Amino acid sequence: MVKLPKRLTNAAILQAQLVWHRNQYWLHVTVEKPALLKVQGDVCAAIDPGEVHALSITDGDEALVISGRLLRSLNRLRNKVLRQLQRAISRTSSGSRKRKKLLAKKYRFLNWIERRIEHILHSISAQAVRWCLEKYVKVVYTGNPEGVREKNCGKKHNQRMGQWAFGKLRALLEYKLKRHGIELIPVDERGTSGTCPVCGEYTKQTGRVFRCGNASCGISGIHRDVLGASGILDKAVNGNFTKGRKLPGKVEYLRPQVLAPQKAA
Repeated sequence: MVKLPKRLTNAAILQAQLVWHRNQYWLHVTVEKPALLKVQGDVCAAIDPGEVHALSITDGDEALVISGRLLRSLNRLRNKVLRQLQRAISRTSSGSRKRKKLLAKKYRFLNWIERRIEHILHSISAQAVRWCLEKYVKVVYTGNPEGVREKNCGKKHNQRMGQWAFGKLRALLEYKLKRHGIELIPVDERGTSGTCPVCGEYTKQTGRVFRCGNASCGISGIHRDVLGASGILDKAVNGNFTKGRKLPGKVEYLRPQVLAPQKAA
């Protein structure tokens, strides 16, 4: 007998399967989800994926920036703890009781932290889809950051890029948007975060705030990721960057969290 979560109490269970995962069994339950209402609008939006800020999305008038710092901290914690455990395991002999205890501890930790990472990815994608529904978005263009990951910028940066789960986040977005009839289209994002929306010149950026390198322009104060999302939208809709384009007037910031379950009184 297995106690299911409350959200599956009245659901039609189509399949249940026990799956061995590392050191324990997981129960995979397949349920039938109800059909959702399709979006009736015709608004286009664009997403600039990032490692510091997981998603920056805009429809041209408003923008939403979802932080990815919790994902970064969870990845750093995973690297730190795994390093300590692997060092301890390497000092034990094969088949010893100490080695078995350390391996069990390692698997418990991996199961624990991967559940939290997956929860954050689902929360980020759900917040983005909710924003699209509120704005009646029908088509979403998303940048493809493959070129950024291929650059060799040092050991630590390469490790962060290797652990950047933008592919999984994009798959979650595509799945959730499709249920509402919203299409997700990947586009080339080169130059979107560094091209000035006023003069059209490209300047390599170093901080989180955009600063134009053209002395005659000198525009600054725009969030670089919001500018990137605006550039992706401009590039996808108009085929190229438009000089003097309108930027989002309102920017909202969200920080996803993992809430600990409350203890019963």
